[in-house]
Amino acid sequence: MIEIASLLKKEGIPGDLFTHRVFSQEINYEANSFQGYEKEEREGYGLRVINPEGKLGFYAFNHALDPREALNKALEVSNLGDKVDFSIPSYPSTWEWEDFVDPRLENLEVQDMLELGDYILSRIRGEYPQALINIVISAGREEKSLLNHHEEELRFARTFFGIGVSANQTKEGDILEVYAERSWGNRDIDIEGLVQEIIAKLDFSQRVADLNSGKYPVVFTPSGSLVLFIALLYGLNGRNLVFGRSPLEGKEGKVLFSSLFSLEEAQEPWALGSCPFDDEGIMTKSQRYLINEGKIESALWDLWSAAKRGINPTGNGFRSSYRDLPEPGFSSLRVKKGLRGKSTLVGELEEGLVVDSVLGLGQSNIASGYFSCNVQLGFYVKGGEVQGRVKDVMISGNAYQALSNIKEISRDNCWIGGRILLPYLLVEPIEVNI
Repeated sequence: MIEIASLLKKEGIPGDLFTHRVFSQEINYEANSFQGYEKEEREGYGLRVINPEGKLGFYAFNHALDPREALNKALEVSNLGDKVDFSIPSYPSTWEWEDFVDPRLENLEVQDMLELGDYILSRIRGEYPQALINIVISAGREEKSLLNHHEEELRFARTFFGIGVSANQTKEGDILEVYAERSWGNRDIDIEGLVQEIIAKLDFSQRVADLNSGKYPVVFTPSGSLVLFIALLYGLNGRNLVFGRSPLEGKEGKVLFSSLFSLEEAQEPWALGSCPFDDEGIMTKSQRYLINEGKIESALWDLWSAAKRGINPTGNGFRSSYRDLPEPGFSSLRVKKGLRGKSTLVGELEEGLVVDSVLGLGQSNIASGYFSCNVQLGFYVKGGEVQGRVKDVMISGNAYQALSNIKEISRDNCWIGGRILLPYLLVEPIEVNI
């Protein structure tokens, strides 16, 4: 597709061509039985142009196309597009980076995946023979490239590896499902840790505990705390700030959260979001704070939102697919961990709740930070001991208020989706309703 870049340069039209290639293979088990294997290769292109009137045009396609035809289609769309305040950037010629590629994943055989799936299945069923186990194991390689109207090019490749496991138990009208996953850029996933997490959740869930409605201290596990971070990331989105949809508008430099809470964007090499440049060709920073000891330091700015605000973009323009224009997003994030173990956070609860996952976001209002949702998997704690699983329990509150009410953060943490490194958060109080 270098011809498109040459054509852009020849005709003096600013633009860039985003190419995304994925090579993947996947196996899955359902209800303890192997169901199948899939292998896929896909490729797509997204051409973005700015016409002579300063209007943005975009055209996506997934097959070989004549360069002139692709450009004409993008220019045709631009006639209906909005005027933009940004320019298609030049790419640095001296920047050096490495691909995050693990040859063990590129050469992974189906038999290796099957042996891994069988091992996980046998380990869990060895402890809970009546459980129905579902497993998905995927691996592959992803490649991204950008070509601009200066005929400059950026390329980046990464491998990926993911394992998702759920265990289901149904008895006496009670349906229990627990889930755990690990995703990473190389093959070094802690399989034993994944298995033990599933077994531990099943262990704690065998007994159902009752509690009364009220306000309780809550320990959010890394996966459970997503109910808080979904709202926070919405608030840090540059476009939401520009449109006035974020409650964090005008709050940069102010302390809004607990001094224990720091959130940073960092390019951990094997984390799935880490990358040397974003999907607009802006170099990403090796490390920067979004929130530092409770103070808002920065937000997520793509080219469009940064231009509207009159600031420099932060390397946070990402595309959901080749079919989409860039929007503010993040590479990989991590919350600064604390000093005490997760068992200590739970062990010091006189009475409280551990929330591992929620069922949807109910009547939540992400823009304001308000959440009201059913606890999908949670445990009642009394006297520092887990009493059992809770059922038909709802938690509600405000994510921003909860993050300001953090009492402790654990030193134990876990990558969620291979992109966000989260610890356990002790928040007090949280409204709990039966």
